[in-house]
Amino acid sequence: MLLYQFKAGTNPRRVSIYLAEKELDIPRYELDYANREHKSPEYLAINPAGRAPALVTDHGEVITDSAAIVEYLEELYPANSMIGDDPETRAKVRALERLGTDLVVRTQVWLWNVTTSFPHMQPKPSPETADIMFRHVTEILDALEKSIGDNKFLTGNQPTIADFTVFAIFQTARERFNLPFGTEHPRLDAWFTNFRKRPSADY
Repeated sequence: MLLYQFKAGTNPRRVSIYLAEKELDIPRYELDYANREHKSPEYLAINPAGRAPALVTDHGEVITDSAAIVEYLEELYPANSMIGDDPETRAKVRALERLGTDLVVRTQVWLWNVTTSFPHMQPKPSPETADIMFRHVTEILDALEKSIGDNKFLTGNQPTIADFTVFAIFQTARERFNLPFGTEHPRLDAWFTNFRKRPSADY
């Protein structure tokens, strides 16, 4: 098994945080994004989408989506479940994880337009597009702020894949780009601060 990653990337972070929380040791290969190794013919032969992460299984199959990689590993290593131990909990976790995925997508488009760091994705950042996307980002932040309630983690008292997904985009916005992301949502702000103390949160 081999995991291709870009450790600073939002979607690869979803997997690396999961691996740390599960205490799973899987061989990894760090893609050189600065030199666009992820667009090289060699890597495109593995993942035609040209992005990280990608997991090559022991059987030679390639899984190219972070959520799918996590679900695959949960099937292989069910102990210390990060999705939940009963149908209702798993449904709740998956629902919030999918909401988190929507947050990642919307925030990435916002970042393409509010920074100049993604010339290959957005050669001409648009403040107007940034404003529109941030309204859509805030819509999800508002929903998460309400749903977390007084819980320590997004779905209760234990960390789950929902936390890993949402934390990854919070960390990207706050630490890679120094943007005040979610600071107007006090419950999420406290959740991020507490989760950041976990060893899995370190790059």
